[in-house]
Amino acid sequence: MESDSPLNHPVVHFLLCVSYLFVFLATIIGNLIILLVFFSQKKVRSVPNFFLANLTVADLFVGIFCVLQNAVNFVFQGHGRWPFGKVLCYSYIYVLHFIPNVSAGILVLVSVERLIAVLRPLRVRRAFSQKVLITSSAVVWLTSAVMNTPYVIASQFLEISDGNETYTICTRRHVEIYGFNLLKLVATINFIVWYAVPLVILLCIYATIGLVVSKAATITKQSANKLLPRSSWRSEASTGGVSVEKRRKVGRLAVGIVVAFAFFSLPRYVYFMWTVWRDPMAPRCLNCLQSVLQPISFLLLFFNAAVDPFLYAFLSTRFRQSIKETFHLGKVHLKTNQRLFYSSLFSFQVRESNIELSSRRRKIVNSELETGYEYHTHS
Repeated sequence: MESDSPLNHPVVHFLLCVSYLFVFLATIIGNLIILLVFFSQKKVRSVPNFFLANLTVADLFVGIFCVLQNAVNFVFQGHGRWPFGKVLCYSYIYVLHFIPNVSAGILVLVSVERLIAVLRPLRVRRAFSQKVLITSSAVVWLTSAVMNTPYVIASQFLEISDGNETYTICTRRHVEIYGFNLLKLVATINFIVWYAVPLVILLCIYATIGLVVSKAATITKQSANKLLPRSSWRSEASTGGVSVEKRRKVGRLAVGIVVAFAFFSLPRYVYFMWTVWRDPMAPRCLNCLQSVLQPISFLLLFFNAAVDPFLYAFLSTRFRQSIKETFHLGKVHLKTNQRLFYSSLFSFQVRESNIELSSRRRKIVNSELETGYEYHTHS
């Protein structure tokens, strides 16, 4: 029975609800902050940050169109139940595969740009002109959009009657086209194109960046030892320390990027490939551990969208400073508006007081004139 499902255990249900809510809020708030900084601070509108903005939009779409819908589908309404209708069912399954693939493609673009910036720093601006930036980003979005259209065909919306209860579910189905299983084909191609290949590219790129930065730091240190006098060793040691620290920062960022993408995306791909390639006629066990693994694999995939702003922005000193400046300017504008409001209010009150005072003076003058006129007449 569904009531025996691990998903219905109070502790499991509570932990999943809290996890979904946390991932949703972190994804929405974190990526909105990055977009706010990007549009308000001109100094962060660089080539890598243009790709970062694309990545942020993709991650924001994950939070808007995937997280809560997935939570309702697996946790809030019961395993697999879908209360949002047929149209949203088809669009949900499509977006669920389309947007995470865009994120993977944008990560590759960011990594390629950084590799060129390290190897040929003077050519990076020419290599990534405005036209190249827009075209490369559009290619990633369009390629992912086209490659995931088969999921619309493989989606199905079913109404199920279980005794006295009738409910609807949103799931996928196996479709045969020209002898090929469409679901197996598109799932396998997506795994290769949007996970395996990007992961290999990321590993190669950041390994190369690490080697180049390390080699450059070593050469700089050796050259300084030959050219600088003994009295300048302390200064040279300081310069060498800066180079070593820079290399460590690049290494930490590289490890964070690769580990986050590999770790948070892999469980979903493994689980999905297993469900696609297993016997479609085999019964599904909703009372087994499998029912818990499915939402957990989705949560990890969504958490990658929440973690990206921290990896690609908050680890950047310039972006971190821009975030502080954005909120500082917001406070300054708020205080300025408050001052202007109170200043205008005070001016209005003073003006009203002056008007009232002038009115009283006119009354007094008129009264005195009338009194003087009467006295003169009687006399």
